[in-house]
Amino acid sequence: MFKRDIIHGNRRADRRYDLELELRFSYELHGVTHMGAGHTVDLSGGGIRFRSDTPPPNGVRLSLRIAWPHLLQNVCPLELLASGVVQGTDSRGTVMRMTGFEFKTCGERSFNQGVVAMEQARGVCA
Repeated sequence: MFKRDIIHGNRRADRRYDLELELRFSYELHGVTHMGAGHTVDLSGGGIRFRSDTPPPNGVRLSLRIAWPHLLQNVCPLELLASGVVQGTDSRGTVMRMTGFEFKTCGERSFNQGVVAMEQARGVCA
């Protein structure tokens, strides 16, 4: 008889980190730019799971701006800019497979200024 190998635990190549961070996203569909907001559920080197009231459709190329919780040299705020393709949405959130990412420094209000610009585009505020 052959001994069966049983695989236990998380078999993903990249470790996932459970982090709830505020995010903004944008994507183009049929020549129209769509924007939304939400929060991360978990992150890994290969992808990001997030929740949003208006999840993007499967297969679109997505750009995320995530407010990073740590300051550069304890002074300068950071954002994580990530891009990728939406793999799917279920009850646990939307999964984006990352194709690229970078950290950028930003002014104190930079992330929130993105919120104001999105609201102005939607006609929420003047």
